[in-house]
Amino acid sequence: MSQVPSAVLSCHNLGKSFGRDRRRDTVLADINLSLQQGDFVTILGQSGGGKSTLLKLMGGFLAPSSGSVSFHGQPLKGITPKIGMVFQEHSLYPWMTVEQNIGFGFKVRGELPQSYRNRVQNMIEQVELDDARKRYPHQLSGGMKQRVAIARSLVVKPDVLLLDEPFSALDVQLRRQLQAFLLAIWRETSTPMLLVTHNVEEAILLGQRLIVVGDRPGQIIAEVSTAAAEFRGRYHPKFLKLQRHLESVLEYNSATADLEYHPEETASAWQN
Repeated sequence: MSQVPSAVLSCHNLGKSFGRDRRRDTVLADINLSLQQGDFVTILGQSGGGKSTLLKLMGGFLAPSSGSVSFHGQPLKGITPKIGMVFQEHSLYPWMTVEQNIGFGFKVRGELPQSYRNRVQNMIEQVELDDARKRYPHQLSGGMKQRVAIARSLVVKPDVLLLDEPFSALDVQLRRQLQAFLLAIWRETSTPMLLVTHNVEEAILLGQRLIVVGDRPGQIIAEVSTAAAEFRGRYHPKFLKLQRHLESVLEYNSATADLEYHPEETASAWQN
């Protein structure tokens, strides 16, 4: 019997609330999710539905109100450099060049420049920013800034990479370029990735597994495998059928948040 691989990052009955008593606002409830080596999971949901909160919980930036988060089978007790995070805003240091920003993680560790210079240079080449290595953030386009942010997270070889709508502020053409870039990086490194988005097309295109989170309190209402080759083509009939179905799921859940919902039905309905 083959052994089931252990999860790199997982959560069990995870919940998060803010405030107290009558002003208590439950953002997430009973989230169960696991990320294994080589996984690329996308989380889809409406804006304000708690997706970013979930990512911050999984990254150790927030403490759960209920349930737990585990990293390599052990309770996650806070932020660790082994879990990389890319936010909606690039968060680059304006006084540092591209090269310095990408190598910042090594500097924080106290490593000497000569020990990581080659790794930084290789990553700069990998993200195709060799000509911009001495530029500062204000001299970069939006897409270049996000490539630097992703490179800064990946160069230290994290065990998992979390991405919080990293392309939401970009135009359609640039967004698609960076989607292809991220997929290429994932295929090359096999780094487990968890990306949240409210863009249905992006969720299907990037993920090997797609999870839909409903309105507050955010709960998983559907899960779909999107690993097949047809989901890498945004104009494939099966891609478009799933896209239409997921859009209806999000619209239905938003309009009927107080009604009984059956995630096992939505997970398979689009295939019928």
